[in-house]
Amino acid sequence: MAGTVAEQKVTIDKRCGIPVYGPVCTFCCHIDPRPRRRTCKAFPGGIPEEIWLGTNDHRLPFPGDGGMTFAPAVST
Repeated sequence: MAGTVAEQKVTIDKRCGIPVYGPVCTFCCHIDPRPRRRTCKAFPGGIPEEIWLGTNDHRLPFPGDGGMTFAPAVST
């Protein structure tokens, strides 16, 4: 078996390897809460993979975001 459960990723499509939850976007208040959308207020047409995959934490402006950056979601 390849790794523990904690080391495995949940993917939308095993062929493309895109995780269902982004390590940055999942915790942002701007994320679209509908499953498998990968959209938000900053990127209504789709969150760039660089941000979704976590190689860019989107704390600074990113082309196309309209000046809207990561903001932590408030837990209730």
